[in-house]
Amino acid sequence: MAGGRMGRELDVLVFGLSDRVGALAEQLGRLALNCRLVRADSPPARRHHYWSVGVILAECDRDVEDGLKAFQRFAPGERPTLVVGPESFGTDDQVDAWIREPAPAVQIAARIRALFRLHTMEIMARRRTAVSALYGQKPGLVERQDQPPCVLYVGDASPRFMALQHTLASANAEIVAAFSSYSAFDYLHERAFDAVVLNAAGKRDIAFTISSAMRRNARLYHTPVLLLTDDVDPDTAEEAFARGVSDLLPPQTPDDELRERVLTLTAERRRRREAKATLEACRDTRSLDIETGLFHAGYLISHLQDLLQASARDELNFSVIALQVMLPEGRERPDDVSAEKARRQFAAMLRHLLRTEDAAARFDEDVFLAALPFTDATGIDSVAARVAAIAECTAFEGDDPLRPFRLTVRAAPVQTRPGETAEALVERAVRSLARPHPVIASA
Repeated sequence: MAGGRMGRELDVLVFGLSDRVGALAEQLGRLALNCRLVRADSPPARRHHYWSVGVILAECDRDVEDGLKAFQRFAPGERPTLVVGPESFGTDDQVDAWIREPAPAVQIAARIRALFRLHTMEIMARRRTAVSALYGQKPGLVERQDQPPCVLYVGDASPRFMALQHTLASANAEIVAAFSSYSAFDYLHERAFDAVVLNAAGKRDIAFTISSAMRRNARLYHTPVLLLTDDVDPDTAEEAFARGVSDLLPPQTPDDELRERVLTLTAERRRRREAKATLEACRDTRSLDIETGLFHAGYLISHLQDLLQASARDELNFSVIALQVMLPEGRERPDDVSAEKARRQFAAMLRHLLRTEDAAARFDEDVFLAALPFTDATGIDSVAARVAAIAECTAFEGDDPLRPFRLTVRAAPVQTRPGETAEALVERAVRSLARPHPVIASA
């Protein structure tokens, strides 16, 4: 994985007085992060642009302060900030996370992406709640999680486990111990944890297997995984983060720092749960098309108009994808009832294939539109391919149960235009399906 590209491209601001800042930006660039170096005296950017994350390479508290000021001077706005340094500088509300040096670029890149995804969900939760209020929905229906954080420890009952248990108990955090991988998965399937700490000392392969298995499970995918490790060489770090590890904790990590790093990730996990719950709370009879489970067209138009206005203020960016489902022709064409049932099944599939922060609606008998925040052309193509892969292998039941049929899906990505209204954007998106586009799933 070293030197490879990971995930979609993001635009990142990087600040630092060290001569290592240029090398860090170059390394992050090889991991699909477009980095812009910013200095304390950098003038404001000449063109409007949304910068996803700010990274500060710090050696003291003053570096953090200067970096935050430089980011706001160069590109005012809200963005998550990550500090990379020898100590936990800037643990106030303006800094979202901290990584101790030395840290491999792949770890920093993974942390940037995790912070940006959380930031996106929280932005969309606020915006969608405001739109839902237009339809009579009352905000504040989501309760905050006030119970103590719960961490699962997996591994031998070693001195490091005792240290972890003691330091987390001092912060009123619960720790559940699983001394084998079998009992670990039993616990993971029985209850939700805010983080998992794997003791990889002498058992690195088992720890990697557990982390990889969690990343293949939709319910566990976003649970942070921390590795207590006695080996932090570059190859080990590369493999760890490729397998979905969130942080590496070497033997010399002090107890207070161990507690801070674990609890920082549990807090982010809880923030994500709250954002997701807020987004789900926006789904009710006033905003949904009950027949499809998607938002109704009027709600999505209101949502698009709000996104367009925020985009014009450089608070976010988004793309739209138009999808058309087509029935087979000739003898294979299903009856009208079966056809409509298949379209509704497609709508249900579409909802589950999109992220929680995305929004989709049905605009015509066979036309669907989805809004995807902070998604570029490559991301739109990825969504189209994912929808196609599911549609292509799904057999829909017709009037003759022995002769199922498949839908063909046509996709058209649509980028927003300055000054365009939501109604005009929708009309343009629907019209774009009439132009020749590749059929992305065929019977």
